[in-house]
Amino acid sequence: MGRKTGLAGVVVAVALMVGMTGIASADQQKFYDDWSTIPTNPTGIAVDQAGTAFLATFDIIHDSAVYGFSANPDPVDSSDVGFLKTSTLIPSHTLSQANDIELDRSGNIYLALGDHVEKYQPDGTELTWGTYGTGDGEFQDVYSLAIGPDGNVWTADRIGHRVQQFTPNGVFATSFTVAGTTQISGLDIDKAGQIYLLDLDARNLRTYSPDGTQLDTVGEDGSGAGDLVAPMDVDIGEKGMVYVPDRDLDTVMVYEPDGSYAYQLGSEGFGPGQFQYPYRISVDRSGTVFVADRDTRRITVFAFSPRVIGGNARDFGSVYLGNRAPTQIVQMQNDNYVLPMYVGGVGLSTGTDFSIPGANLECDDVILLPGHVCGVGVGFTPAAAGSRTATLNLDNGWRTVALSGTGVASPTGPTGPAGPTGGEGPTGPTGSDGPTGGEGPTGPTGSEGPTGPTGPKGPTGPSGSAATPRVNKLANVVRVGSRPLAMVKVTCPKKACTIWQRSGKARSRGLVRVARVSGPKRIGAGKVARFKVAVPASVRNRLTRRRSGTVNVYLAVQSDQGNSIRRNVRIGIRR
Repeated sequence: MGRKTGLAGVVVAVALMVGMTGIASADQQKFYDDWSTIPTNPTGIAVDQAGTAFLATFDIIHDSAVYGFSANPDPVDSSDVGFLKTSTLIPSHTLSQANDIELDRSGNIYLALGDHVEKYQPDGTELTWGTYGTGDGEFQDVYSLAIGPDGNVWTADRIGHRVQQFTPNGVFATSFTVAGTTQISGLDIDKAGQIYLLDLDARNLRTYSPDGTQLDTVGEDGSGAGDLVAPMDVDIGEKGMVYVPDRDLDTVMVYEPDGSYAYQLGSEGFGPGQFQYPYRISVDRSGTVFVADRDTRRITVFAFSPRVIGGNARDFGSVYLGNRAPTQIVQMQNDNYVLPMYVGGVGLSTGTDFSIPGANLECDDVILLPGHVCGVGVGFTPAAAGSRTATLNLDNGWRTVALSGTGVASPTGPTGPAGPTGGEGPTGPTGSDGPTGGEGPTGPTGSEGPTGPTGPKGPTGPSGSAATPRVNKLANVVRVGSRPLAMVKVTCPKKACTIWQRSGKARSRGLVRVARVSGPKRIGAGKVARFKVAVPASVRNRLTRRRSGTVNVYLAVQSDQGNSIRRNVRIGIRR
């Protein structure tokens, strides 16, 4: 697993859920959301098979506690903040300082607590093992935990420089000492049982066999692509990708299974998808990355854009010049098992012979629920002979499809010989003009005839795209006061609409509060309705001349016997 740095460039891409674009150089996760609901400093994070995030926290005043963040597939529940529901699973008075947290497939929670390990089973049973010391089953400062593929528990002692293995019930199995290290900051086990250890002082990631034999080293102290400065944690993704948050680089380094550098997620700052102290990390089975930032006290989430079904290339074959090839439908599917995904704009980057018919444009500025599929139609009408190519950009370029086709001239049969021209016949004489007769009188108007029978009613034509409701913001930035202010309008072009879900969230300087969204539940056909947002006083009070905020409004609209739309709208606010 040798270290490689051959990938040219480093891409830091941040795409907001609504209204911003992202550019990806590889199949990498895009920014999904920031969840600013952590009451104290995060010290560990783990995600179970159902998509629930478990967060261990600690500070001097509140001690430690464990919180559960249940991922919500419905993005409009007004009781949620950042698509998550929060609950306290283990209160602070039961714990000392928690250094790390892990989960097994049975739902058991394991906590590293300095000189011992605590296990909490789903039925409430607690099990504790270990004490301070240097013997088997003893710890000086157990700092990291990991669950092996066989269900056994592995621990890394930061001070004792030791890795120990236990059964799920805390029975000591084996151990080995890590030579040449001074401070272990992270531990994980891959599906093959290979052990990954982070050395904070040596600034690298090492791999070991279960018996303690060192296999390889990933990363090194430096400023090149993939180099580490202050690595704090490690997690192995479902496909063997390796994720390492670096607190000094304020980013997450991502490596291929063979140890070569792939890309990085996030950057330094306080904005969406940015970090101040990325501390702990967990990657779920969909490849969604959860990063706990200690200084901003929030969880930052990165997730894969919906994937293209059937490969990333479409060939239209040979088509006669000026003829239109049958439309090909390119489909995308949200294969994230929990999170709804926003799908951004669609476009063609090159080529004039390809087109995107408006009648087949589903994957454009929509929210795709888990498992759902949308499509985009692509047409090909060659204007010139020869090979023609273009690139279809999906989700603002996070997914691309290579388009190709060949224009060919229509076959022409041989030209027959020209026949002889016949002789011109004689022109006949022109007769003289006769005199013009006088105008006769107007005759009387006849009686109106009977009305004929009404013909049968013709068939109703198909509904046009205007039957889809439209959700638009009234302004990019609004000045708010104590009264609710109209921020979003809904248009129902052909059919009456039902507003079946609505929610709002106001944010300023790290403070997030639920904002009440008011408006009609029904909108008539061809009508437009405005929706007002009441910004809580606590958020308004944080707005100053130099500090603005945002309001997120979510509306789900269903047209009668027609299409529906779900839309998140982000609007800037100021005083």
